[in-house]
Amino acid sequence: MMTSRPRPAVQPTTQRGFLLIEILVSLVIIAFGLLALAGFVTKATTLAVDTVQRTRASTLLSDMAGRLITNKQLAVAGNYVAATQPSTGYGTPSATSTVCADVGVAAVDLCGWHNLLLGTNDAQTGGNAAALGYRGCLSRDPVAPIFTITVAWGGTTPGEPDTVPNSDCGEGQFGDDAYRRVLRTTVRIPSLAE
Repeated sequence: MMTSRPRPAVQPTTQRGFLLIEILVSLVIIAFGLLALAGFVTKATTLAVDTVQRTRASTLLSDMAGRLITNKQLAVAGNYVAATQPSTGYGTPSATSTVCADVGVAAVDLCGWHNLLLGTNDAQTGGNAAALGYRGCLSRDPVAPIFTITVAWGGTTPGEPDTVPNSDCGEGQFGDDAYRRVLRTTVRIPSLAE
């Protein structure tokens, strides 16, 4: 016959609460990780907004360059740089215009570009894209038939310290000039003289 032995009594461990400390340390590590992730998401969102703004500015710049190149006659192209250009550039909200009167090719193109800068053609913004703050400026070299097209806008973050865009387009329109961004291109109009 088999005899059963009594089991030895289990001694209680002296490490009470050790699992709780491990959980608390894990929670602290997870909290720091989540804070870092939140900072990354914020920075990524800001960069995405800046990229969208730069893309839109590039499109606006290309639009005016295309309008200017389409009218290759220097006499017509000269009408794009008008004496009536707003000092802050086209796209100034105080100079709102949505209907472009047919008073010449250059005037219609400038009015259309002004409306694009304001965002009046944007269905999603309801014509209130002026808050995006795009300004467009045109200038002409006094000697050569070279036109400079500039688009300025207000960024969501300041630029590099001590860097101000090398253009007066939109100057003072976006608060601190550290937030002002500028894209610029030049267009050379050839002389089509006979």
